[in-house]
Amino acid sequence: MDIIHLTYPEQPVEDPAVIALGFFDGVHLGHQRVLQTAIEKSRELHLPVAVMTFDPHPKQVLGNGTEQILYITPLDRKLEKMAQLGIDRVYVIEFTVAFSELSPQDFVDHYLIAAGARHIVAGFDYSYGRFGAGKMATLDFHSRGRFGHTIVSEHQADDEKVSSTRIRRLLADGAVAEAALLLGEPYQTKGIVIHGDARGRQIGFPTANIRPEFTYVIPKLGVYATFVHLEDGRKFPAMTNIGRRPTFYETGEVSIETHLLAFDEDLYGQELKLEWMAYLRDEQAFDGIESLKNQLAQDKIHAMQALTV
Repeated sequence: MDIIHLTYPEQPVEDPAVIALGFFDGVHLGHQRVLQTAIEKSRELHLPVAVMTFDPHPKQVLGNGTEQILYITPLDRKLEKMAQLGIDRVYVIEFTVAFSELSPQDFVDHYLIAAGARHIVAGFDYSYGRFGAGKMATLDFHSRGRFGHTIVSEHQADDEKVSSTRIRRLLADGAVAEAALLLGEPYQTKGIVIHGDARGRQIGFPTANIRPEFTYVIPKLGVYATFVHLEDGRKFPAMTNIGRRPTFYETGEVSIETHLLAFDEDLYGQELKLEWMAYLRDEQAFDGIESLKNQLAQDKIHAMQALTV
């Protein structure tokens, strides 16, 4: 898959294709429906299929700085998923203030027509141009007759729209298994193993303290059944805690600590990928080390049960 990065006023080189439009955070089932529609149209027209997306999120650039923008998928994972689906080319436009000020017609002229779009595919709620003034209903006018377009209707699961907002809400509730159904795969995060206070090892449950590499949406505090992928490709079942460790600290910082089951190797400095499979329980404070150890033993059993196919 070809990846073309553009920063306004750079324009793409004309290369005829069917182009799907969207930010695609998560590349969830709703997004996949848009992409699959574009792939089908490209086969019909005997053209490559491309995606035009943006990075970073518009709110990160245009916001007032008080809201931290959290992502379901970083750009590299988004591109991986698109490649797996069969996309031939992706245009990644750096979202800047200058780019945001393009009129709808200028966006179409300088990016879609310039890229050689022969057909555009996007969701029903896609907007473009300054203040999102361009809508799918106006695309026929702005196209200057150079391309056709297909509007993909709302995709639902359990009578509710599949959306990045819905997935973020599920993750905030700890509902990682439900989020996976909408993503089409388990929720994933990556991070580097850093030094912690080694309390887990002292009580017989050594943990890797993981510092996320990216501004991910982090599931709510609690204990989860996860799979951990090591840099060398090995995969291990694990139980992972997101929390403040209230048994030891009254106001500790939130940390992510994972205990790999049947594993005892040094992981410091490694990049780990976590797949969040099931929520096990809330984080809680215990009245002593023995109570904590007994609960962790139970968590280990429950994690294995949740991870056994």
